[in-house]
Amino acid sequence: MLQHLRIENYVLIRSLDVDMDSGFCVITGETGAGKSILLGALGLVLGQRADSGILSDAGKKCVIEAHFNVENIDLSGFFAKNDLDFDVSDSLLILRREVLPGGKSRAFVNDTPVLLPVLKELSFLLIDIHSQHETLTLGRAGFQLQLLDSYMEDAGGLLPAYAETYRLYKELYRQIERQKEEQAQSAREQDYWQFLFDELDKLKLIPGEQKQMEDALERLAHAELLQTTLTSAVAETDGEEMSLRSRVDNLLRSLKKIAPYHKGVEESLPRWQSLAAELADLGADLNRWSEEDATDPDCKNRYEERLDALYRLERKHKVDDDNALIALRDELADKLAKINGSEEDLAAKEAELEGYRKELEQLCERLHAKRLSAAQSLQTAIVNALAELGMEQSRLEIKLSDTGQFTATGSDKVEFLFTANLGSEPKELSKVASGGELSRLMLAIKSVIHRRNLLGTIIFDEIDTGVSGKIAGKVAAMMQRMSRYMQVIAISHLPQIAAKASTHFYVYKAEEEGKTVSCIRRLNQEEHIASIASMLSNEQVTEAAIQAAKELIKG
Repeated sequence: MLQHLRIENYVLIRSLDVDMDSGFCVITGETGAGKSILLGALGLVLGQRADSGILSDAGKKCVIEAHFNVENIDLSGFFAKNDLDFDVSDSLLILRREVLPGGKSRAFVNDTPVLLPVLKELSFLLIDIHSQHETLTLGRAGFQLQLLDSYMEDAGGLLPAYAETYRLYKELYRQIERQKEEQAQSAREQDYWQFLFDELDKLKLIPGEQKQMEDALERLAHAELLQTTLTSAVAETDGEEMSLRSRVDNLLRSLKKIAPYHKGVEESLPRWQSLAAELADLGADLNRWSEEDATDPDCKNRYEERLDALYRLERKHKVDDDNALIALRDELADKLAKINGSEEDLAAKEAELEGYRKELEQLCERLHAKRLSAAQSLQTAIVNALAELGMEQSRLEIKLSDTGQFTATGSDKVEFLFTANLGSEPKELSKVASGGELSRLMLAIKSVIHRRNLLGTIIFDEIDTGVSGKIAGKVAAMMQRMSRYMQVIAISHLPQIAAKASTHFYVYKAEEEGKTVSCIRRLNQEEHIASIASMLSNEQVTEAAIQAAKELIKG
């Protein structure tokens, strides 16, 4: 329940602290005194958006703080989900909202900064603010379904299970649609990709062959000089008796003979042996190169033809060498493979989607059965509550039908059909209910639903619009009964409702330092009686009005 509210620098409120009681609290005051401002401040701390226009003093920040007793509300799941620290043994929960002069705002839960959506989600677990605007939403099918679902028994796990399955179904459906678009695009390009791949694959590309052929053609361009020089080099190195190799071999043999007698010569022998071995290797290389360049006279034509084919494709694909062509060929091969592979993947995803669809169908059937049962019970309970509010001839039918289409809430369509008059057929709410009847209908609904799904607090913001006399007393009696199992706060202008309250707050305007400000004070018993008497009087409070006020309070 709401224990304490502190407001600083909000519209006409300069500074306000108010302690709230359990049970039935009423807030009254003259029109324009600030009752709606008080509710606006509370809405701000519960997550509504704000701007710097709410600041009473534009140079200071606005601070709104609400203290809640959450002893009987299980918030462990919420705090775990949002990774917030909270001692379950602590019954006090503090929400704070700050709006800075520049328009930026900050939100806190027990001094931990949170985002507005988190604050708003938490507020739904703490308090229900019922306003005239909400009465207008009663005619919307979505709101009616929400009301019905909040009344269902043993559906706590069914609704989240459906919501999660529907999320997975929609996510997979979007993946499949994107993949189909990609496949269609790929199919349009597949023939072209296949042509490019075949053209490259036909060449049987070998990494580095372009450089090898270019080097070979460079040699062939100087073939005569190379052949003459290599032949001569072979002869000079490893040919006749006077070749370099034979002369080094002869020298090595001579040195070996004198090595035993000369230490320096002996130490140099490994170097001479290495030189002899190196000359042998060089001679073999020269001989091989000479033979290679002397063979296959047609290789020049083959190399030129091969390089022409490579150069043509390189120009076509705007790349620099054969390695880039190979990378392009492999990339095209991957694209073509993915087209075939994606068909199998798509088939697997569609099979998975079908599984989700069947699961949704089963969940929808279970939800429909639960809702049908809840609808019968709910409409009976609401009609009984309406009878208590003086609408004994009212009829309410909650019509539920299966649309066959999956939505975020199932496949059901709900419609509240209503009539307040005997002999009239129930019709859509917007066509048959007046403002006062809608207010009483919503009160009846809230009294029934909150009895089963307890929140800490419910606030009625002038729900008594269009209600007066005897009916006002019945509305007050229902609010008083609701206050037995939850905190009820009513902003009202009716003496009948104020008379039933266990705590009475009065909102008024005052002047401070040349400025009009809104204030609130708790009334004692005498002031409570006087305030009700004032509401019963025209201008001056008479003794008869005071007696009437006392009778209302007793009654």
